[in-house]
Amino acid sequence: MKAVWKGYLKCSLVTMPVKIYNAISSRPIRFHLLHQECGSPIRQEMVCPLHHRVLTNDEVVRGFQYGKDLHVVVTEADLQKAQKESSDVIQIMKFIDDQEIHPIYYADSHYLVPDGKAGAEAFALVHRVMGEDQKTALAKVVWRNKEQLLAIRPFNGVMIAFTLHFPAEIVGVQKIEEAGEAARMQIDPQGLEMARALVRNLSGAFVPENYSDEYSQTLLEIIKAKAAGQEFKVEPRAERAKVVSLMEALQKSVQETGKAGAGELPKKAMAAAGRRQPREAPKKRQRA
Repeated sequence: MKAVWKGYLKCSLVTMPVKIYNAISSRPIRFHLLHQECGSPIRQEMVCPLHHRVLTNDEVVRGFQYGKDLHVVVTEADLQKAQKESSDVIQIMKFIDDQEIHPIYYADSHYLVPDGKAGAEAFALVHRVMGEDQKTALAKVVWRNKEQLLAIRPFNGVMIAFTLHFPAEIVGVQKIEEAGEAARMQIDPQGLEMARALVRNLSGAFVPENYSDEYSQTLLEIIKAKAAGQEFKVEPRAERAKVVSLMEALQKSVQETGKAGAGELPKKAMAAAGRRQPREAPKKRQRA
């Protein structure tokens, strides 16, 4: 595998030569645009609307729009000036507890490994301490013309560098009108018991190998069959009977998921749910 970045990992005065590899192998199904009449691939060209001609790469520059039909040209020298530190240095700013970063901040992930024997010992020492103390390194690097915030964690003899979103990139939940509806909703105690039983019945360990991209796999089978002049039949999933009542849906869901022996719903809640009608207002609980 080819490294996508080489440089140095700095922790105060300790410097370690490192390399970065992609941790995710994303191979989405890609399509070419074809001329329907003859099947020829369509070429996309850069055309100047003023001069009405195709441009070469040498004639194209970066431009930042700051107003209607107003752009400022940004050169490679401008990009270099914006870097406060060399682009080949990952600077560790501090160490934090592993659980401090909310999942919403995580973006891409890459493997971080020592580059040669020169920094291998220092890398191993930091790796060991971070693992034993359950610490994550918070770092910054200028990469791909952008300053990246990184969360670096030890993993199976290497480190994983997660790129993090900056707070300014996160859309505040307060901008979503429906965000407060769940908090204001009056909860039916009987429904809450059944919902808790349903969650308990469906609880278990995360086994990544149990999951796959079924859609892409099926689409590839369809494409292979068409290429061979055949037809790949996809059996549609049987539609389940619709349940109008929330309480009825909860009751049936708990019954189905409980067959695996993961948990049981209190009989009192099941009996109360069976007596309920769709959209009926919650009843007060009776004393036993």
